[in-house]
Amino acid sequence: MNYQYDALAASVRLKDITSCSRNRAVLHRIKNSDPGLTCLSMLDEPEDEDEFIVREGDDLGWLGYFIGRNETLKYLYVYYLPTNRDQVERFFFGVQRNKSIKAVDICNYLNESLSVMNLPHVTSMSFECQLEGEYAHYFALGLRRCTSLKKYSGQLTAEIVESLTTLPMLEFVSVWKNGGLAISREECMALRELLANANKLNHLDLSDVGLGDDGVKLLVEGLACSSSLTDGLLDLSHNGIGDTGLQALASSLASNGKVQELNLCNNNIGDKGLEALADSLAHNRALRVLSISENAAITETGVRAISRSLQSRKSRLEDLRLYRIYISEEGGKILGDALSINTSLVTLSLKCEENDVSIGDDGLKALALGLSRNSHLKELDLSGNTAITSVGLHSLGQYFQSPSCALETLTLYAINFGDERACALAEALGRNKSVKSLHFDVRGITTKGWKAFLKLICDSSSPNNVYLSNHTLREISGCHYIHLPASSDIRTSILGWLKVNKDCQTPNLAAKAKIMHFIPDLDMVPLFQWKLKFLPLVKSWFDTVTSSNVEFAASIRSRKLSATYKFVRGLPVMVADYSQHYLTQQLQRIRAKMSELEEEERRLMQV
Repeated sequence: MNYQYDALAASVRLKDITSCSRNRAVLHRIKNSDPGLTCLSMLDEPEDEDEFIVREGDDLGWLGYFIGRNETLKYLYVYYLPTNRDQVERFFFGVQRNKSIKAVDICNYLNESLSVMNLPHVTSMSFECQLEGEYAHYFALGLRRCTSLKKYSGQLTAEIVESLTTLPMLEFVSVWKNGGLAISREECMALRELLANANKLNHLDLSDVGLGDDGVKLLVEGLACSSSLTDGLLDLSHNGIGDTGLQALASSLASNGKVQELNLCNNNIGDKGLEALADSLAHNRALRVLSISENAAITETGVRAISRSLQSRKSRLEDLRLYRIYISEEGGKILGDALSINTSLVTLSLKCEENDVSIGDDGLKALALGLSRNSHLKELDLSGNTAITSVGLHSLGQYFQSPSCALETLTLYAINFGDERACALAEALGRNKSVKSLHFDVRGITTKGWKAFLKLICDSSSPNNVYLSNHTLREISGCHYIHLPASSDIRTSILGWLKVNKDCQTPNLAAKAKIMHFIPDLDMVPLFQWKLKFLPLVKSWFDTVTSSNVEFAASIRSRKLSATYKFVRGLPVMVADYSQHYLTQQLQRIRAKMSELEEEERRLMQV
């Protein structure tokens, strides 16, 4: 069919194949592979300039032809196609020649024209509309021709899943059911076959499709007999899965563990199901990320079970999410004991919301005690635990000041901080050398609380206190928006010193930069008792201080010369003797080198 267009392409007039000047301009850009046009949207109502508005008088065959020849388009959004099957068929016939478009988004109540969809080079497709009956059938037929497809996001029907199973490159699938309809047994069986046959599949999102326990049992059958989801993600959140379903999944994970990330949040899981999952982790070396958040039936018994798995040397979990789980103070102690032994966990979330059971001060203290012996955790989220007071935050000091502390990010949103909690947290962070980012609500913190943080990152009361300040912290979220009196420069100072911590390559360099800022004239006299032994160290100290500020960099060079001069002025005889000794050594080296050269010259002449 394209040969007909090829023969006429040189002579066709754009105004004869478009309905308006707007579409003519867009088609001209498509025809000439305008590098500024990488995204094309097809609609029936105008919104933006770069869109093609499909109306009577637009020849979609020519539109498809020029899209097929285009080399710059990357994204195609099809929000409208007419009911004329011949027009749509010609459109897709042209588009199939395009090799630059990689992502297609279809969003409309389309018709049987979908059956002629032919997009062999597209790697990503998003289908955002609900199709019923024969229209879903037409789409499934067209989907089979998308042989390069790697990513599909859209409606779930048995026939659509069967079409996905035929695609050899498929890696990512995210499906949904509309109107709260539960998944059918036929659809579950189709998903089972997808898992059994799509060997490259590494991301399967089945959240909120109504699987239930029976659906999970069917999925497990497909998961057990294939290599799909190897090192991949399986999202089963919001599916009404109970203990029976999780026990079946846990058995599969124990015997054929491949999934790297498992999301089970917001189901009906209780302690028995979690105990089965925890036991399976002792035999599973693949799972790295686990979310069991928002399963209200889990109690301390379940927390104890997951804590046992963390204590196992075989555990490879790196990210554990326990949002809105009944942790309580006893749960904090249980987790603390586990984390004192665990060597794999990097991220832990114990977030909760209003009316949830908060971990509390005693629980946080027990958690901190266990973490003080942990050298692997880097992110901790305690947001929403409103029972934590300044006492609990202060108890974090034993963890923060532990030599093994590796925590980099602490999140404490949805806790009404105020000055008391702010001061406690700032004091707890004293001398910490790992935390880089703090996230908490700044509301209620006044000048008193922010002064505590300013003192934390730069205590300017003495050179020694500046040196002992925190030079690791780089970010305090919300600090840009704090409200203080207009005359206060606390916010500017905090942001400035956080930037110094961030810009300097090491905490030691940040400490030197702060000392140089506050101490304009460093006293060298106390060093004279060691005579000239400290002069090279002083020089080296200045050499390592750097700054992106031009004026400050110039000041560093000036102070280096000033410090050297103080040694010369304070110890003139020793400096002179040192200089004479240095020159004598250099002269001896030169004479030795000249002798070597003369000897070499005589040897060559004899040859």
